[in-house]
Amino acid sequence: MSNSHYFDDNSKLKSEILKLSFYLDDEKFEFKTDHGVFSRTRLDQGTIVLIKSTYKKDLGSDVLDLGCGYGPVGIVMKRFHPEINLQLIDINDRAVALTVENLKLNRVQGKAYKEEDMLNIVEDFDTILFNPPIKSGKANIYSLYEKSFQKLKDNGRLYVVISKRHGALSSFNKLKELFREVSFIDHDKGYQIIEAIK
Repeated sequence: MSNSHYFDDNSKLKSEILKLSFYLDDEKFEFKTDHGVFSRTRLDQGTIVLIKSTYKKDLGSDVLDLGCGYGPVGIVMKRFHPEINLQLIDINDRAVALTVENLKLNRVQGKAYKEEDMLNIVEDFDTILFNPPIKSGKANIYSLYEKSFQKLKDNGRLYVVISKRHGALSSFNKLKELFREVSFIDHDKGYQIIEAIK
C-alpha cells in the first residue's frame, strides 16, 4: 500500500475487489475487500482470535464494531446473535462502503457508517469489539479506549485484541486505569483478548 495506511483517506486508490471466505461452526461468511483497507488479502489472525473468543458470549442488546474495516467481526456477531442492534464504524470511506456491501452479502442487518469521533454517536453500548489500528499510534489507541469507556453502559464490556509484541500489557494497564474490572480472557498465536468491564 506504499506509504498509505488503512486509517488514511484511501478513496482515490485503484479499486480491485477480492472476496474472502471464512467458516465458523458450519456457517460460511464471505467478505469483499479492496485496496486501502486493513488485511485485504486474508482475514487477519487478530480478528479471527477476537471473533472466536467472543461470538458465544452474551453481548447484550447494543453492540458496536469499532474500527470495523470491511466488517467481519460485527457481521459474524450478528449472524450468531440476530437479536442485537449492531453498529459498525470506521474512519475509512472505502472500508465503510465494503461493510455495507458485506452486510448484504451475508444477509445480516446492521448500520455501517463513517465516524471520526465515536463520542458523536447518540447511543451507548452493552458491548464494544475493537481490533486497534496499531500503526495509528499508542496515543490514538488510548484515546479510543477512553472514548469506549464513555460510550459503554454501566456494566458494559469492551473486548480488545492485541498482540504481545504490539503492547498487550501496556494496553491492559491503560484499561485498568479506566475500567473497574480488566482481565485477559483468551490468547492464541501471540494475540491476547482483553475484557474490560465498566
